[in-house]
Amino acid sequence: MLQRSKLIRSRDEWKDKAVQRSYEIREHRKSRKRYLEQIAELKAQVREISQANEDKKTLLNSPLRLLK
Repeated sequence: MLQRSKLIRSRDEWKDKAVQRSYEIREHRKSRKRYLEQIAELKAQVREISQANEDKKTLLNSPLRLLK
C-alpha cells in the first residue's frame, strides 16, 4: 500500500489539475459567448447596410425618378 503522504500528494495534484481544467473551460465558454455576440452584432450591421443599399437602388431605379 502506498504511503499516506504519497496518496495525499497525488490527490492534491489531481485536484489542482481539475480546478485548472474547470477554470480553462469556464474561460473558454465566456470568450466563445463574447465572440458569438460580436458575430451577431456584425451580422445585424451587414443586414442593415444591405437593406439600406437595396433601398437606395430601389429609389434610383424607380419610375418616379425617371419622370423628374
